[in-house]
Amino acid sequence: MKEFKNKNVLITGGSSGIGLALAKKLVAAGANVWILARREKLLVETVSQLEKVKASNTQKIGKIKADVSNFSELKAAIEKVFTDKFTPDLLINCAGLVHPGEFLEIEPGDFAADITVDYLGTVYTTKVIAPFMVSNKSGHIVNISSLAGIVPIYGYSAYAPAKYAVRAFSEILKTELALYNIHVSVVYPPDTETPQLEYDNAHKPSVTKEITQGGGLLSASAVAECILKGIKKEKFTIIPGFEGKLLKAFSPIIGNVLHMITLKKIKQQKKLS
Repeated sequence: MKEFKNKNVLITGGSSGIGLALAKKLVAAGANVWILARREKLLVETVSQLEKVKASNTQKIGKIKADVSNFSELKAAIEKVFTDKFTPDLLINCAGLVHPGEFLEIEPGDFAADITVDYLGTVYTTKVIAPFMVSNKSGHIVNISSLAGIVPIYGYSAYAPAKYAVRAFSEILKTELALYNIHVSVVYPPDTETPQLEYDNAHKPSVTKEITQGGGLLSASAVAECILKGIKKEKFTIIPGFEGKLLKAFSPIIGNVLHMITLKKIKQQKKLS
């Protein structure tokens, strides 16, 4: 996908954060964009924003109200827009949430929520969209993982496994869909200035704050720009930010080092308390 003009794009989680940043850039590039999320009011407000950055009056901007964790609802909502005669060219799975906290303190429902939205939400949306792309023998699917899906981090026993699952799913999908000329990308964003990060920072354990504070912080716009460049180059692995690339390259070593550093900080905190 060398350019986005006139391409049909579906972005889950497109009403805020990285999804919204991607939607704005794609609309400005001339794409037809549909954003999918759960909150009707926010969807309406976001569509209004996107209308203002259209490159052409002929572009289509739309909204789909659905919960990515509810397959039957999701399928029905998407198929009201996309059909065999009007198919998507690009799917970006951005919908996600995070429940940070120490394992012994996290509620069982929070584990279920992270897996259901972050992982199964990605699977379910792809399950609906992929058959359209197979029929067309073209398309590109982009799944948003996280640096927490590369290196295990203290305080993310609910979130990180869901993002690891997105990573594995993407790697398998890449091979299975290659025969249909469908490209797959998986993205590992660092901490990004989004409403989700605000929630994360307000709830993550103090130890987690200490060990992640030097990991780099990017704007949603910068992450979106990196993702779009990766799509154009048909890259499978997309890592925004220099720190993230280093983390990926040295993840086996960093995982062990991080384990030792974290244990040291926990012991220091216990002595102080």
